[in-house]
Amino acid sequence: MSDVQTESSRRIVTEFYRAYGIDKDPDACAAFLGDTFIQHNPEVPDGPEALLRVVRFRRCEYPQARNEVKLTIADGDLVMLHVHSVLVPGEPGRNVVDTFRVKDGKVVEHWDVIQQLPRLTFPPLTDNGTFNEQGDAILTDLDKTEANRRLVTSFYKDYGLEKDAEKCRRYFGEDDTYIQHNPRVQDGVEDFLRFVRYRREHFPQGKNMIKLTVAQGNLVGFHVHSVLTPGESGRNLVDIYRVEGGKIVEHWDTIQDIPASKFPPLSDHGLW
Repeated sequence: MSDVQTESSRRIVTEFYRAYGIDKDPDACAAFLGDTFIQHNPEVPDGPEALLRVVRFRRCEYPQARNEVKLTIADGDLVMLHVHSVLVPGEPGRNVVDTFRVKDGKVVEHWDVIQQLPRLTFPPLTDNGTFNEQGDAILTDLDKTEANRRLVTSFYKDYGLEKDAEKCRRYFGEDDTYIQHNPRVQDGVEDFLRFVRYRREHFPQGKNMIKLTVAQGNLVGFHVHSVLTPGESGRNLVDIYRVEGGKIVEHWDTIQDIPASKFPPLSDHGLW
């Protein structure tokens, strides 16, 4: 994908998302939509009008709600947004990843992962927070996009499919150079490798299967179907990694359990 297409997609989705998540302006949102809009959330119908109905509802019922973009990865016609969504001020809100596809200057397809943020009853294991607080300054090394895509994809196979801690080790630097943004996970390479070993011992048939990849510069995001025990619905998740000097140095995640549905989905597109 060309840099021109990538930057065009970033601009379009960023402007659309402000109209949707901050301004809650259905007329402004409509300008970014064409005749078709494909949804991968089983609780939301296809079509631009269904999305605009959501915007109107948010504006009426949650006038102070804000979807604040914390991290953006643009890759050709795909744009992945890591978002802190708060419907009512003062609540922890939600940890959300919204991914959009752009075609002919319009936003035409959407995937999401939505994780409710709990009120913590114990202190988090790190002080890093759930989100990136550096803004767009975190994005560097645009000339290394494809090399970093290959690196992190190879790592994720060793982690999510093979669950091989020794193979995973080669993708990291010193122990204290791996930053975690999940409040239940400690920083450091050794703690991550301990987690990989645990998965291999207790969930030997578990698999994290990449369904969609969005990479730009030093950032690589995966939309993943994670199944720990075959036959279970599993989890809908996004893992985002930052690479520095050819090593993985930082990680964010959004994790959503997939419930057993009591009703048929509103579309047949699936989650991925």
